[in-house]
Parts: sequence; structure tokens; C-alpha cells
Amino acid sequence: MKALVHHEPGQKAWEDVPKLEISADTDAIVRVDATTICGTDLLMRHASSESQHPMTTHASGGVAVHRSESGHESDAGAVTAVRPRRLVVEDVMTRDVVTVAPTATFHQMIGLMRLHGISALPVVGEQRALLGVVSEADLLQKETPPPPWRRWLPEGSRSATRRRKADGVDAADVMTTPVVSVGSRASLVVAVRLLQQHQIKRLVVLDAAHKMVGIVSRRDLLAGFSRSDAEIRADVIEGVIPRWLLVDPTRVRVEVHGGVVRLEGTVDRRSDVEVLAHRVRGLDGVVDVDSAVEYGWDDRDRAPSRELHIT
Repeated sequence: MKALVHHEPGQKAWEDVPKLEISADTDAIVRVDATTICGTDLLMRHASSESQHPMTTHASGGVAVHRSESGHESDAGAVTAVRPRRLVVEDVMTRDVVTVAPTATFHQMIGLMRLHGISALPVVGEQRALLGVVSEADLLQKETPPPPWRRWLPEGSRSATRRRKADGVDAADVMTTPVVSVGSRASLVVAVRLLQQHQIKRLVVLDAAHKMVGIVSRRDLLAGFSRSDAEIRADVIEGVIPRWLLVDPTRVRVEVHGGVVRLEGTVDRRSDVEVLAHRVRGLDGVVDVDSAVEYGWDDRDRAPSRELHIT
């Protein structure tokens, strides 16, 4: 099989390497005769690979661990899954959603909110079709009704909506429509942008069949920052460095404290330094990136090519 093999900093080439046995669609880093293969969609199964191929790789329970040239285990640790895996909405959403029918009364809706400690209720019809959402803000219109309408003057849509909700007695009267929703597989960034764009506090989550499967709130979307420093560090070492830079993870030292990632080491190009910092900063749970990574040569400072003009 062909693989991109790194011999030393700045020197890499596609070469023939022993074919590995594939068992899952994941990524891995394995070491063959003191060279590193950065494989995409590759995971070595340890059934009998060591006896068949001269690898400096050992495994336990299907986990591949690569060693440095000195024979010591790399600081990169064990490769156990595809990294980095970005969180999506379905990872953080609330699945047990309390809903009401269009005929639910004002008092029933307030009672459900207080009982379950929630601030909004999706309104569903037959076959649980989503009709709208009733929030605390919708119910509070009853406390601040608009002034009496002077019927000889045209009334704007916002004023008419306030009046309808203030005069409402059931969910159908006070609910907000249309509902702002997000897909269950959407990224957390997409969900945050929708909340900011529409100036709301929550989104209804729909699956691929456009059925409601949950609700995601602003508090839910902060779940990414609850990831441990170890998880973030593993994403950098096992995911970002080998997959985006195609370099040996042992060349970059990674420390994470309180979500702040410290990077030290040397890579080939200046652009690699910029890509590394950008990718790490975009990981779930990263608060900031402190990069002290150096580069071998500046690929941004190249002389423009000379064109041959034929007259």
C-alpha cells in the first residue's frame, strides 16, 4: 500500500509500505521502522500484525501506540478514535421535552413551567406536529398589554401580535410562530449564530425527517467548555497535528490548563504554525491558544515567479 512517510523534518514522500489489516473507518498513527505513516481512515487490528510485519508498534485491546526512535512510547499516547470529533447539537440538547396541546390553558402552561423548571413549551398538534412555542415572554404579555387600539388608525404587526397574546387564553393564542429550529447534526457554532441572529434563548431541534427530537438552550451550548483538559489535549495530539499538518506529533509539545492550550516545538513551515493555532482554537472547549511553535522556513516570503514574455 502507498503511504506518506516522514523520514525527518522537511523530508516526506509516498512510498510502498506493508499492507495493514483494516477493521474500522477511523484514523490512526502507526510507526514502521522508525518512520511515521499518517493514515486517513486507518486503524490497525493487533491480531497478528507484529508477527507478520516489522513494526515498532504494540497494541492492547485494539489500540495502537507508536514509539519514538529511541524505543520509548511517544507523548502522543494511544490512538483510540477519530479526532478531533466536534460536538453537534444532538450531543448537548435536552431530549426529554415537555410539550402542550394548542388547547392548554394559561394556568396549565404556567404550572408545567414551574413544575419542570423550564422557560418554554413547544406546542404540538396531531401526530406531534410542531405548531409553535410558548415562552415566558409570551405569557408575560398578559402583564403588559398594549394601550387601547384606536380603530381609526392602522395597527402595526408587532402591536397586533402583542395584543393577541395579551388577550389569549390558551396555547394557540399566545404561541410564537414560525418556530426557529436547527438540525440535530448541526454544529454548535451554527446553533449559536441562530440564537444571536433571532435574539432568542432556545432552538427546537429537528431530525432528518423534520420531527422534533429536542430543545437546545444557551446553557446547553456552553457544554463544550466543560470538556476536560485531557480530552482537548488528545484532540490536538491525535487529531489536529497528524491530520492537518501531517507531521509527527512528538515534534510539538502540548499542554492544556483550564482550556488554554500551550504549544511548543518546531514545524517545517510558517504556514503550518498558523494552521495549527487556527485549528486548535476552533476545538470544542478551547478558551485560548498560546503558541510558541517555531518554523524552519518562511513559505510566505517567497519571491514571485518570473514570467517569460515572448514578443
